[in-house]
Amino acid sequence: MQTTKSQIWRSSHFTPVWVIVLFVLIPYVVAVVTGEAESGLTGLAAWHSAAESVYCAKGITAVSRILFVEFGLAVVGTAVLAATAKTNPTKRPKPNWYLLALLGLIIIPFIIAWQTESSVCSRGKAFFWESIFIDVFILAILAVSYNLMFGFTGIVSFGHAAFFGTGAYAIGLFMLHLAWPWWLALIATLALGVVIALIKGFVGLRIKGLYFALFTLAFAELFFLLAGNRIMVNLTGAEDGFTFSVPDWLNMTKNRFFFYYLALFIFVAAFLLVRQLMNSPTGKVLVALRENEDRAQMLGFNTFRFKLIAIVLAGVMATMAGVMRGIALKGASPNVLGLDFTMNPLLMTIVGGMGTFAGPVIGAFALRLTEQFLRDSVLTIGALTINIGDRWPLILGVIFIVSVMVFP
Repeated sequence: MQTTKSQIWRSSHFTPVWVIVLFVLIPYVVAVVTGEAESGLTGLAAWHSAAESVYCAKGITAVSRILFVEFGLAVVGTAVLAATAKTNPTKRPKPNWYLLALLGLIIIPFIIAWQTESSVCSRGKAFFWESIFIDVFILAILAVSYNLMFGFTGIVSFGHAAFFGTGAYAIGLFMLHLAWPWWLALIATLALGVVIALIKGFVGLRIKGLYFALFTLAFAELFFLLAGNRIMVNLTGAEDGFTFSVPDWLNMTKNRFFFYYLALFIFVAAFLLVRQLMNSPTGKVLVALRENEDRAQMLGFNTFRFKLIAIVLAGVMATMAGVMRGIALKGASPNVLGLDFTMNPLLMTIVGGMGTFAGPVIGAFALRLTEQFLRDSVLTIGALTINIGDRWPLILGVIFIVSVMVFP
């Protein structure tokens, strides 16, 4: 029996997609209907202005209106998912925790704005925490990409920062020196990420184990030294880095509320890509490589090809995370190519759980938010005063050692 496209889109597999679309669209419609547009505007501009008057309003009244609709949709969406899910009738249906977490991330700026009586569109508590969560989303993309290599495929790499830094540098250099539009610079940057991943894979995969890890470390260090070299000062700004201009709609300072949802969308896309891949036959082979590469090779699988697929996909996602970082900061410096952006995703993967879908995301949220909360903390022991924020790298090292010992 042939399945039509309409049957596919009506299936329970795509129900979460429809719930998410409605969860974003309906509150916008409510904001358009209840808001007030600026005078002189017509058409779509008037609609957006009316919605913005609600979304960006300070105080409880306007924001609570959106929250009421959002929470109502959360209840309805959860009920629809439970009703359409294919579960054993003898067992109690399980909630879709991934979707509920996503719905929470969609409304969290409004919750913060509600509690602090600030605006999600202008300077204040909500505006500040949006930037923190944007940073978390970028790190989560990086951690998810690293988990694809390390957690699922078993490839240990100490050079993941090469992709991250390439994304931040390339998008800026293409827009600054070649005056390319953002979309062309993005395509070229991702293509460059693919090329670097292919070079890294074709050369590095001919060696195994610790030697491959050391090769990736040297590979990333080459990029770091090249970016900070004084010979490159006219191109990359050397150790000082460089800045570049971005379109207003991509300017995180001017449109942080929009940038929050853009970063969230890209993070969700990366998460779903890895989940879809690992639930496919290709993903099963990648796990087999992690468990026993020799046995997978004896069964007839081209292990080199499958490892290369993992490296390329992980490299492209890490490059995209770097692009988001470069655009958010409107610049790049050699620190994005440093060892921190290899060790951090490694630690996030270990802390959250290697070879799991949610693990790297939990690790990214836990470590970044912990760093933020402890940044201004001071510990006093007798006459000794310790600024915990200044000692964060040391704390991170202790967490890494404990994680390796407890979760080998």
